[in-house]
Amino acid sequence: MSKLYIRNLQLTGNATYTVSVPKEWVKMLGLDKGSKIYLEEMPDGSLRIYSNPAKETPTLSKEMELGRGDDVESFVRRIIAAYLAGFSIVTLKFDPELRDLAISVRRMLESSVLGFDVLRESKSEFTFYTVIDEDSMKLSDALAKLREDTHYMLEDTHSGMRNLDQNVLRGVIEQDQIVDKLYLLITKQITSMLMRPFKIKDYGLESAAEAPHIFLAARSMERISDHAVLLAKESLDMISEGREFPDWILGELRESIDLFDSSTRLLFELDQWEADEVARRINEAIRSLKGRSVSDSWLQILANSIERVLGYSMNIIEAVIDISLIREAVKQSE
Repeated sequence: MSKLYIRNLQLTGNATYTVSVPKEWVKMLGLDKGSKIYLEEMPDGSLRIYSNPAKETPTLSKEMELGRGDDVESFVRRIIAAYLAGFSIVTLKFDPELRDLAISVRRMLESSVLGFDVLRESKSEFTFYTVIDEDSMKLSDALAKLREDTHYMLEDTHSGMRNLDQNVLRGVIEQDQIVDKLYLLITKQITSMLMRPFKIKDYGLESAAEAPHIFLAARSMERISDHAVLLAKESLDMISEGREFPDWILGELRESIDLFDSSTRLLFELDQWEADEVARRINEAIRSLKGRSVSDSWLQILANSIERVLGYSMNIIEAVIDISLIREAVKQSE
């Protein structure tokens, strides 16, 4: 539980301001006269005070027990939640008779989470370790990689549809796991950053207020990759039935890819005026799709997914504008 202390600012001499620190805090940390303490100015103007800047974040561990009535997917979600919350070691305990069920949990986790692997096991336990620290990749690099992989999924979907290439379309489906792993890594980075607000600038942000908008953009890219998979799966079925794709659906998909590229590029450039223009183009593309009369059920599914890609790209544009204005507000308040 946090404690609030109130102190009066004192003026020593003609130029030095001082403030006393709580005696209990000094004793708790084993400090004495002459001990060095550090004051860090935070983005919101507050000061953080600490005695050891090199102190490492403690390793958090958690045990979870798999029961007979547990659903595998629900259990996996709980372990992923622990991973995102900062538990770097999670031990999965189970009755040896439930080993097959535990193996299913293990396989789902290792296919869903980047660098979260079993490094110790027994007949009744699997212990997962975070082998890739969230700080090992910059947030901006993880976002750039997520953008790149999602772009290639869309491009390969378009290429597979245009050339009726089923192998390319199957590759899109397989690529989705990588995007999901990157999205979870970014979510973990944002969670870690908000739990350690003094490291906000280390993540490339000017204010914690940017975090939910970065998360929205990452979530939107992950959702777009899901629609690339849906487009690929539906296209595989159509090709198997001897169907080809009309020029208009390929043209609409091409336009949605271009707009995705523009919106995600602006996430790094933060040009709110260009963002307004991209938003206008997205709205035009959505109106174009909605204005088409499509009776074919397969083409309706494809058109709906393309519309969702455009909608999520608009979410990214909104994040760009929000972050731009947050940074402007922070700059003015300095």
